[in-house]
Amino acid sequence: MNEQNTTPPPVNRRYPGTLAFYHPNSAGTGSAVRFELKPALGNREGCFFMELARQKTAAARDGNGARQAATFDWAEKVTVKLGVGDVCSLLLVLRGRQEEAGNGKGLFHDTAEATAVIRLRRGGAEFQGTVLDVSRKAKRGGAEPVRQRLVLTEAEALGLEAVFEQSMLLLVYGVLTPEEPAPAACQLHGKAGDI
Repeated sequence: MNEQNTTPPPVNRRYPGTLAFYHPNSAGTGSAVRFELKPALGNREGCFFMELARQKTAAARDGNGARQAATFDWAEKVTVKLGVGDVCSLLLVLRGRQEEAGNGKGLFHDTAEATAVIRLRRGGAEFQGTVLDVSRKAKRGGAEPVRQRLVLTEAEALGLEAVFEQSMLLLVYGVLTPEEPAPAACQLHGKAGDI
């Protein structure tokens, strides 16, 4: 019997390199966070861009009864860049070795445009989960500080810990692109059979 293979060929998928957690609520006061990995490349250090957004609309039903998911205001998001040192500080909290990042003071970022404080703290007896809190104030005249807060579940904190840990080599050493040869020190020298 001559059967044809009806399995479709594999699709080359391109993943965005983003981890996201969405926490909508019925009051429309929830929030969401995204972590986008940017591996080291050339002379640029690797980092994560962490973006937090407030909930824009609550979940609802349209006129036909179809469910409409909650939306988030990504246009007015708060963005902070997390370098290797920041990721290591956050990992200390996620692994339970510290109660709060920055020894209780948070991580302070000062750029030409704004100042930001990033806090990550385990809940303990107060509440369950891990609180991620970012406060950012633009330096332009009279700007009000913007604060975003999200409580990660234990499962989300575990996932974030795994992503941060597995990303460390990419943050520090990056990836070789097909156009970029391996450093000379990594290439084999000599002829086959030489020891």
